[in-house]
Amino acid sequence: MIFASARGSFQKALWVVRDRITTTRGIDDLLADSVGWNIRDLVVQVRGRGDAYYASALEPRAEALEDPALDPLAHLVRGGAAVGVRIHAWANGTFVWSSPGDSLPRSPAHLVNAHPDWLLRPDGVRYLDPVGGSDWEGTYIDPTNAAARSHTVEVFTDIVRRYAVEGFHHDYIRYPQATYARSPDDHRAITALVRETSARLRAARPEIVISAAVFPDPAVARERVLQRWPEWAAEKLIDLVCPMAYRTDTAEVRRLLGAARGAAPSTPMWGGLMAYDGERALMRDHVRAARDAGCDGAILFAYDTEKRDVIDAFAAEAER
Repeated sequence: MIFASARGSFQKALWVVRDRITTTRGIDDLLADSVGWNIRDLVVQVRGRGDAYYASALEPRAEALEDPALDPLAHLVRGGAAVGVRIHAWANGTFVWSSPGDSLPRSPAHLVNAHPDWLLRPDGVRYLDPVGGSDWEGTYIDPTNAAARSHTVEVFTDIVRRYAVEGFHHDYIRYPQATYARSPDDHRAITALVRETSARLRAARPEIVISAAVFPDPAVARERVLQRWPEWAAEKLIDLVCPMAYRTDTAEVRRLLGAARGAAPSTPMWGGLMAYDGERALMRDHVRAARDAGCDGAILFAYDTEKRDVIDAFAAEAER
């Protein structure tokens, strides 16, 4: 388990977005880069928009995968085991579709097409932009819908049951904004999704490490997106929390991560940092800020071959 094997050290990890795992060559390069940086934990997005970057009978294969023989998650797990890199399966939860041209998924089996009744559709308006706001990101399920929640948990469990991943990583485990909910009490549906997932994953694989990417300021998370992650930590529904302190100002990064640390003092925490293009010195400062805030490690968004200089700085500073 990652915490036992690296106790006392400042850990480092990378988030890897799904567009980096669409070819065998890309996956092999990712693993080689990870070893070169001595980064031994990769949190890899395998469910991005209600689709699968792995073999699934529950959701359609991702449209970006052109090689029918490639199972990205299987290749990652095999390759990671060979070189000593732990793979955490990153799955977006409530966020299930977006496209640049507002097009629908091609597969009729995609839940947007097969189950439009599961979608978050306040006031009955067009689901591709439920509240017509400038903050719209895409299409979400309604977490208060029991069938939608059950499907989501089943997808998560299927990944962990069939692939020997080190961990499972929640993302977009929230509302898009509180205004999309019918009631402030709808936060209970988000926590129910986390709780149900925890029970199922631990039954399937008791040693699994469950983590979550969260809004770093607990008050903002609670009020803006109905994400009560300190409660998940207190209830031990998650083993590792990754507060996303995406700011350029180092003092603000330190403040946000300090607030997160105070909200979950006994839960392992990786400070979530952003790789700003060309900002090597800033990257080093942000890693130090994560240390100062009491984080157990740092996780960088995101692996990008065009930002090697910044990732070099991240890896070197985290090693100190």
